[in-house]
Amino acid sequence: MKKSQLRYSRGYKLKKHSYQKRSLETGKFRKIILIFTWVLFLILALSYVLFFSPIFEIKEIKISGDYTIEDEEIYNTLNDILDKKILIFFDHNNIFLIQKNSLFKTLNKNFPQILSIKMNKNIINKTLVLNIMERREVGIYCEGKFAPLEPQENESAALEYSQGECYYIDVNGVIFEKAPQTSGTLILVIKDLSLVDAKIGESIIGPELLTELINLRIYLSDQLSLKVVDFVIDSNILKEIRINTNEGWYLLLDPSRSLLEQAEDLRLALDEKIKDERSNLKYIDLRIENRVYYK
Repeated sequence: MKKSQLRYSRGYKLKKHSYQKRSLETGKFRKIILIFTWVLFLILALSYVLFFSPIFEIKEIKISGDYTIEDEEIYNTLNDILDKKILIFFDHNNIFLIQKNSLFKTLNKNFPQILSIKMNKNIINKTLVLNIMERREVGIYCEGKFAPLEPQENESAALEYSQGECYYIDVNGVIFEKAPQTSGTLILVIKDLSLVDAKIGESIIGPELLTELINLRIYLSDQLSLKVVDFVIDSNILKEIRINTNEGWYLLLDPSRSLLEQAEDLRLALDEKIKDERSNLKYIDLRIENRVYYK
């Protein structure tokens, strides 16, 4: 028979039966379940090691920085913090879970004089290192228990003081610690007529106004050899600022305008008009722009 006369049979690929399909799909599903189970197991095991086991408990806390609080007081507060649970389940003394913000809030609540905390974690030694920075006082704030007296004709009101509690205040206007009542010109003193209930740890005066008062005090001392005994304000309405001086007379300024510009007006007035009367002054009123009134 010739080669060209050979015949070939036809063929096709058989389809898999449905039970074979189900078997393959079941095998894949079991593999997925197995992989998922192992991944979940590893996650749970890792979570236990990291968060539940004592392996990563904080073993030591080191404190450094510029502060005056007794170390024992800080350590006692830190121990109280670490003894608490997070969401009931997690230990707060786990070096991974302890957070700077929550730590600062609790410490600041107990010690308002703390301004900031830097925190470093040594995972290998399980050591927590805290660097504490305290607030620094720029002056003393005295809450108002002051009664204004009725002014005489053509005179500004005098003030009769019944001084309340005094506090140290930082550059941000936050009062953070009780201060002794003081007098003199060595430190900035602000007396508030507003009868505001001062609370330690809260801002009592805007930082912008406080900065202006600090700069004004320096200007008066350096340029006019005039020492400020105290600033008297009403922080609720702030219509005027009264400055009692070491020369026995006082200034009245408008807080809505630049205090340094008004101080410059004072310098010009003292140099040109009031130079010879300075020792006999009772007050100088600078509240009206481009006008100087005095007695």
